[in-house]
Amino acid sequence: MLLKQGVWWLAGLCLALSLVIPNGYSVGSAALFLMSAAALQLSKQRLSAQDKRLAITFAAYFFLMVLFVYLDGWHYRELDRPSRFLLVLPVLFLMLYSQGPRVALWIGAMLGSYGALAVAIYERFVLHIPRAKGGENPIMFGDISLLLGLLSAVTALYFFSKRQRLLTALAAVAFVSGVMGSLLSGSRGGWVAVPLILLFLLWQSRDLLGKKLVVGICILAIASVVIVLNVPQLGVAKRVDQAIHGIDVYFKGNPNTSIGLRFEMWKANLHLFTTAPLFGVGEYRGLEVKKQLAQEGLMTNSAARFSHAHNEYIDALGLRGLVGFLALMAVYLVPLRLFLAKMREYKDNWNVKAYAMAGALVPMSYMDFALTQSMFSHNIGVMMYVFPIVFFWAATRWAEREAKGEAL
Repeated sequence: MLLKQGVWWLAGLCLALSLVIPNGYSVGSAALFLMSAAALQLSKQRLSAQDKRLAITFAAYFFLMVLFVYLDGWHYRELDRPSRFLLVLPVLFLMLYSQGPRVALWIGAMLGSYGALAVAIYERFVLHIPRAKGGENPIMFGDISLLLGLLSAVTALYFFSKRQRLLTALAAVAFVSGVMGSLLSGSRGGWVAVPLILLFLLWQSRDLLGKKLVVGICILAIASVVIVLNVPQLGVAKRVDQAIHGIDVYFKGNPNTSIGLRFEMWKANLHLFTTAPLFGVGEYRGLEVKKQLAQEGLMTNSAARFSHAHNEYIDALGLRGLVGFLALMAVYLVPLRLFLAKMREYKDNWNVKAYAMAGALVPMSYMDFALTQSMFSHNIGVMMYVFPIVFFWAATRWAEREAKGEAL
């Protein structure tokens, strides 16, 4: 029993520490992985077809990455990050076996959001660092902070369904904290996700919240955007202006801005795709080809040095071809469809729906983040994808069993 209780608190710890300390996301996840070997010996839990679909998708992605690394000259160290898709599977089985306090996930998301904002405020206004980063790349810090904030928004809906006002308020503040942490990082790419996902959340919870509250939240959100854009200390308006300026000067012949370099990388990777459309050219071969393109004046030297394209989709197409692109889409869409199916099945049961909604937000958010960043090229990007999906899938399955009155 103690083992099963501890599993969920370790999962919550993974979320809570993800941005607060260096490699904080590894603290709970590493402990869970070590525990999973013992738990598998005890488990008699039979996997559902949906459990197997998720596990097979993650395993297949890893083995395809093995193939791509082999084709690229067998730089086996590049298997480190993809290996998380395989190593997370024992944790999935462990959590499907362990009935425990699922509320730990909500608490972990809230604490993670608060911690992200605390780090961002300290770095921006005490250390005077231009962009909050918390020991990570500022883009990764901002995107993960935003993800934690969005998970906290679902936390607020869950507690609201329970009529727990204090916890609802604390979760709402955590949502704002996660968003503010992202704003202070200056990571523009993730901001596109906020209005889209908020509309998704409001639509899915319209019956729970009621028309008046939904309208009130929309008005508050619009007012918040206006305020944020008019507070110079946050630097949001400046970052937006820089993006517009970068696009303008790029088409006038200057590629040496953040936006311009991305355009150059995207152009180069699409060229790589045309040369090897099925399996791609590989990361190491891709660097050589991009250097040649730079020497021929077909892309700027500044962009040729990057190993990835700052766009997960174009990166997959250029380096791993159509096969790699389809594998990427599978690890996005298979979990998303599984969670959305549970949301439809339990549309009026927030004990189940909330966990499924939180799980759905992970691939939804990553599909947005992927437009301007190669998330899976960073340890935190992989870890904060596969582990939260496993956490919330297991939580959804346990809540579903309780809803059906199955023996636990």
